[in-house]
Amino acid sequence: MGWVPFMGWVPGQTLLKPLEKFFMTSFIAKMISATVLTVTLSLGLTSISSAYQPPAKPEIYVVMFRADWCAPCKIVEPRLGQALAGLHDPAIEYVNIDISGGQGEWNSHAVFDRQIVPQYNKWLGVTGFAAIIDADTKRTLGCVNMNYNAEAMQIHIQNLKRLALTNQPNFDLTCPEANNPV
Repeated sequence: MGWVPFMGWVPGQTLLKPLEKFFMTSFIAKMISATVLTVTLSLGLTSISSAYQPPAKPEIYVVMFRADWCAPCKIVEPRLGQALAGLHDPAIEYVNIDISGGQGEWNSHAVFDRQIVPQYNKWLGVTGFAAIIDADTKRTLGCVNMNYNAEAMQIHIQNLKRLALTNQPNFDLTCPEANNPV
């Protein structure tokens, strides 16, 4: 029994051209192709959208005022890192304000994006502490410095966050005096 050519295909010839000709001229094939493409794209977008989780909106900012030459910073920063790691709270955003030099543009973006310019202006040049700021009201809740160990920082930050969430007044006196250049 002899073989029957399939859409003009002959032995030794690639199937690509005859199949391409058939599918390009077939309305049904085009509709199936479009449907498969749509399903593939929608499945891809579904998996991408379910995998992407937008970052949580912060409830408080922990703003570290630091410099390379700052001796207290070398005590505060590791303790603060331990405290924040222990809290493991996505509603707390750590912001590093480094006045060492060369960070001015980043610092500007950080404070403008978070609308914490008044705190930046108040303490520009003062280092070795972290201010805890309510992300909604932009109110300074309190500060931590080298007098706190990691556990005390963690507790203090939790308490200040609780004040922010309940809009309670605070009487925290841990923040340094404003830097008022003459």
